[in-house]
Amino acid sequence: MGEAPAREDGTVTRSAEYVGSFLVDDCCLDDQMKQLHTQLKYLKGCERSRPVTLKFSLKGVKMYDEDEMTLLMAHALRRVSLSTAHPIDAQFAFVSHNPGSTDAQLYCHVFKARHARA
Repeated sequence: MGEAPAREDGTVTRSAEYVGSFLVDDCCLDDQMKQLHTQLKYLKGCERSRPVTLKFSLKGVKMYDEDEMTLLMAHALRRVSLSTAHPIDAQFAFVSHNPGSTDAQLYCHVFKARHARA
């Protein structure tokens, strides 16, 4: 799967490498962004990643295995609090609450695009 155009329902599909997730402190937005950018710098050389397919829509973000058969992660848009990117390193990430979680803990999910323009 590569760079598929948006479907009729507005869903955009992209191939990426899932680098991993980490806890994000529940603090002001500026401090969260500093924490994210520090972690992204640290993770840009990460050799361990997993090929995945991401589907973005107004409903949220879904992560599937590479062949799009197994749903690995799904986050409703209302649970996503912010996103960021480092185009030079082809990295992007979003912060969200885990589904079904009753606590306020935030997690950042980090991906590397297969192409810098993605």
